[in-house]
Amino acid sequence: MASDYGLHFGFRRSDPLVREGRFKTPVGGSALLQGVACEIDPATPGYLKKSAANAAPLSGLSGVLVQEEIHIRSIYEAPLVDSFDLAYTRLDKLSVITSGQGAKIWLHNLATSTRADGRVIAAITILDVTSVAVGDGLGWDGSKWVKSDGSTTPHWMRVTAVSGTAATATAYAEAVLQF
Repeated sequence: MASDYGLHFGFRRSDPLVREGRFKTPVGGSALLQGVACEIDPATPGYLKKSAANAAPLSGLSGVLVQEEIHIRSIYEAPLVDSFDLAYTRLDKLSVITSGQGAKIWLHNLATSTRADGRVIAAITILDVTSVAVGDGLGWDGSKWVKSDGSTTPHWMRVTAVSGTAATATAYAEAVLQF
């Protein structure tokens, strides 16, 4: 399940992908997680922001956050240590808003992990699969992907495979983008 986006998110089928523009991640604050719902930030031209809870996907304006050049670093920056470093985007760096009806992604929660060198890697919860079954929609609650009802939480994608329970470290889903 590894990819260039971390161990929690990746593409299964990317041929119908649409990558909207080149926008920068926010200048300050916490780094955004690869694979979250994002949109163009109208208050800050040229930048994007994480989508608010229950936001509807808008073709050309919102999508899944991907920062593909995260592994490219200058000689003045700290090097990547391992695949956990790929999970978060770098601040104030170019990214793309990714969409494309039919593109298939996977999402996987990760438990806290202690590396051989003693570093503790924080858990990542990108998904809550409470009551989610194949065929259900997934929407964005402001911090993770959740089962959507189509009205208060709009569908961003349709589930094609699911395992694990609730927001556990074993939760895993594959889904097809719907916009």
